[in-house]
Amino acid sequence: MTKWLTTLSVLGAAVLALATAAYASSSKGASAVARTAAAQYKVVYIPGLTGNPFYSTVACGAASVAKSLGVDFSVQGAPTFAVSAQTPIVQAVTASHPNAIMISNDDPKAMIPPLLAAQKAGIKIVNIDGDLAEKSIGVTNIQSNDIQGGELAGQAMENLIKGKKGDILIIDNSPGYLVSEQRREGLINVFKKVAGITILPIQYSNNETSDAASIVRATAVAHSNLLGVYTVETNNTEGAITGLREAHLTGKVKLVGYDTSAPIVQAIKQGIVSADVVQYPYGEGRLGLESAVKAIKGESVPREQTQPFVIATKSNINTAKVQQFIYKTSCSA
Repeated sequence: MTKWLTTLSVLGAAVLALATAAYASSSKGASAVARTAAAQYKVVYIPGLTGNPFYSTVACGAASVAKSLGVDFSVQGAPTFAVSAQTPIVQAVTASHPNAIMISNDDPKAMIPPLLAAQKAGIKIVNIDGDLAEKSIGVTNIQSNDIQGGELAGQAMENLIKGKKGDILIIDNSPGYLVSEQRREGLINVFKKVAGITILPIQYSNNETSDAASIVRATAVAHSNLLGVYTVETNNTEGAITGLREAHLTGKVKLVGYDTSAPIVQAIKQGIVSADVVQYPYGEGRLGLESAVKAIKGESVPREQTQPFVIATKSNINTAKVQQFIYKTSCSA
């Protein structure tokens, strides 16, 4: 997710051609909808929100294998990350009776009732980048190991501060969400073994870039020995870039982010973001559709599946290995 990330990339809407009025498609870029006259199965992906690079890339990954799998694949979603927005989408899709729903859940508990209803209607559920609290719903959950991702972020931060003593700030969206809690836990685990480092109380931005920027500015004033900022979602990283710039601390305070967007990639190339944990949503989408088809056919699917990470830095951001992980706003990108 996160998952649980960003609303900034309006070009991401170009990726998702949706069947409901909740989705506004764009003429820019290629569509993630894959349709063929020979399609045997209908599968719909419901992202956490539209216009988000991570979810757009999931859709592109699924679309890349849809034709070969005989799938009529489409995406339907809402432009806001909220249970109240995602629930009616699930209900509308359920009423259309696809063979399977791939979904990036907006809440692990609140999304149980609508997805249980879909499952009872005979629709296979594939969870992408965030499982439900009720594990009996869904044939599989596909996501990166968020504790491991947090540990990678912690190791990167430890290397960046090089034995200095001081404070580290963590910015999250909101409390109570397992994915981001695990991302925080991974970094905190690393620094439990490092002397002279204080992890400051978690600050929450409510997924608002401007709030993340304000948090960074205020923390820099209150903590003159601030060494690093760890942002566990896209909007927080983008906000922290602004906050550090406004506090005249770019490069002095190390910024380690999670997930990418066009502004974050640019900031990595400029050395403003020192390191960034990058998931593989393209692979999650491809594996998700493959798993959906297997489930439809009655074949066995592992309940838990994962995808790898890379750490993007200024020195490797342009390499082929890292570029294949970078999130897309267009399937043709």
